[in-house]
Amino acid sequence: MKKVFDYQMTISILLSTILFLLFPISFNFQIDKVLLVILLTFISDNINVKWKNRNRLVSNVPGFIVSYLFGPEYIFLSSIITLFRIDNINIEKRIKKFFVYFSMYYGSYLLVHNLNSNIYIKLLLFAVFAKIINSLITDIFKFKIEIFVVELLFFLSSLPSIYLYLISENNIVKYYFLFQNLLLLIIYYFITKYIYEKEEESIKKNRLNKFNEIMFEFSNLLYSKTLHFSDEKLFFDVSKFLHEKFGFNYVLISKIDYEKDLIERVAYAGFSEEEFASLKKKKVKASEIINSIFKKNEYRFGEVYFIPNIANEINSDNYFIMENNVNVETFSDKDYIWDPKDLLIITIRDKEDNIFGYISCDSPNNRLRPTKEEMLILSVLGRIISMILSHKGHYLEMKNLSELDPMTKLYNSSKLNADLTYYEINKKIISLAFLDLDDFKKINDTYGHLKGDEILKEVSEIIKSSIRETDKAYRYGGDEFVIIFENVDKYKAKRIIERIKEKLTEKEITFSVGIVDDKKIPIKDLIKKADEKAYIAKRKGKNRIIW
Repeated sequence: MKKVFDYQMTISILLSTILFLLFPISFNFQIDKVLLVILLTFISDNINVKWKNRNRLVSNVPGFIVSYLFGPEYIFLSSIITLFRIDNINIEKRIKKFFVYFSMYYGSYLLVHNLNSNIYIKLLLFAVFAKIINSLITDIFKFKIEIFVVELLFFLSSLPSIYLYLISENNIVKYYFLFQNLLLLIIYYFITKYIYEKEEESIKKNRLNKFNEIMFEFSNLLYSKTLHFSDEKLFFDVSKFLHEKFGFNYVLISKIDYEKDLIERVAYAGFSEEEFASLKKKKVKASEIINSIFKKNEYRFGEVYFIPNIANEINSDNYFIMENNVNVETFSDKDYIWDPKDLLIITIRDKEDNIFGYISCDSPNNRLRPTKEEMLILSVLGRIISMILSHKGHYLEMKNLSELDPMTKLYNSSKLNADLTYYEINKKIISLAFLDLDDFKKINDTYGHLKGDEILKEVSEIIKSSIRETDKAYRYGGDEFVIIFENVDKYKAKRIIERIKEKLTEKEITFSVGIVDDKKIPIKDLIKKADEKAYIAKRKGKNRIIW
């Protein structure tokens, strides 16, 4: 594949070279200043500050603003220090960062150094110009005013300490004000971390709900057909569904002919007819695909194989990524951004669990690599397609799969919406409980997500074992559950919830619960009202039931 033009690297190297040649630096270091600059730059550059949309913000201004005071040679030194950031990035990206930081800070230094203004005005302009140059180099194609303002405010917030440093006469006090910026950076880090985690939690919940709805639509698509639909029609419907609902720009479904050692292209979405015809003509060895992909079990997630950067390992004639899908915005320093060389495949299996086909998905609209929960959903989708093709009569089993949350095996939110509609149409009497686990985020942060997943499964088992056969339990969101009690009011429902509460307390797990019934509240509003009561329970100290 063609190498993508790296705008940031090219512009930063060009600008740095021009500045260095036109305005050469005279290197005259003092050991105490060198140690101070190294310490401030290294610490600040290694504090990983993220904004809510996952962008890493520039954090090393405390080091560079001191370098500005000491002279241009120290700006060069600070730029060198950024090469040694404690981060899992390759040497090419480290060099790019060096040139970006040197060009933005040295360029800003040159713009303000010879101004006929006092040092305080110069410091203010140095911070402003540095951020502007940084945006021109790194964000010119994806500029976001929100990130610009947040970073600029942090740059400017470093100035008061520098002003106090300049007017202080006592050396201890002077150094205190210099290091005070690190304390400010730590506060900045925790504020942005809180905002980032709230956004992350919201994104995760929205994604889960979105994919549950998609799976519900997918099940309706499949079960609306008769036993006599053709495999070809199913493949094209699946391709179209993944293209339109899951947001993959390119979808290609292939069959494996083991006897002829060939790959047969059978359906597509996102390609033109001419492109698909060209793909069909190419002779692709099945053995090469099998060895390159399906033997890499370390990249397997259920029925999904996600292999980053595999395109370099497979002959380009055998891979279907389109060149026009590659653009400068695709590349990022973050490992969650979809790379044009990434490969995501959903396997299709026969009754004996042998792979006889696969679905290649490329270039998601959101440009993000799949999350764990997304791959769970895609894996279920693959299993459903396999079951339909190999067991066309087993509709009920497949329908149940589409209605269950993959992790907890409780019903999912799409099933909840369908059931509430059913209860409303058929005038059923129900009560609804909304359960929200207490301090679940703290469990994930302290013990890790694997422990969190174990607790979710344990809670689900306790709920299932505590309710009646006529009741239904759902996983509504990340750590939120809903229970529908049929033909009981909220008073009887409360007694059942109390039994669940006792069992969970023995496991040192607590939750906040809101319970409502449909005597005074329309069924369509039950979830909202129960959620509001659960929120009240949280505010009143958690581990309680509001009914």
